[in-house]
Amino acid sequence: MPGRLVPLVLLLAVTACGGPPPPPAPSPSPTAPACPEGGVEIAAIGGEAATGLRVLTLEMRNCGTGTHRIAGYPDVRLLDEDGQPLEVRVEHGSAGISLIESFEAPPAEFALGPGDRATAGIVWRNTYDDTTKPPQVGVRIDIAPLAGLPRRTFTPRLGVDGGPPSTDSEATTIDLGSTGRIGLSPWRAPEGQGE
Repeated sequence: MPGRLVPLVLLLAVTACGGPPPPPAPSPSPTAPACPEGGVEIAAIGGEAATGLRVLTLEMRNCGTGTHRIAGYPDVRLLDEDGQPLEVRVEHGSAGISLIESFEAPPAEFALGPGDRATAGIVWRNTYDDTTKPPQVGVRIDIAPLAGLPRRTFTPRLGVDGGPPSTDSEATTIDLGSTGRIGLSPWRAPEGQGE
């Protein structure tokens, strides 16, 4: 009997001193990307294509803590696959490319508060009829969402059938052919936002 009692007492003493093992450390959770300088993010969120006419919808989201006064158009430049600017006329409105009412409406002033979003569009035609020059293809968009805010460059990506992108969406190009111009719509707030 005394031989059995010693190991039991020793086991109780070791357990009482050490306590239960600590729980495993939690695994780090993925962090959201930081809000860019200037407090706004830009992304492509939709597109349409029909008989050579193309429209790409851009979204500006206020990811900062301040409010921005919005009035006007994005400042857009198109870059080729080497990151060089394309020689493209950028016009406000649909630039005679096609009559699109939302592109022809004058800019409206509105507030873009934290978490609010606004949209603008790019319209162009994919027509190639000048074989003396290679077709122009915009691979990246260099944009200043508003005067005074920093520029940023991004690759537009869209989901299936021009819908919102997902993490594995392929890049979308702005295939101008030989037309050499794009039209821009002004920034617009969704209905009831930014009054």
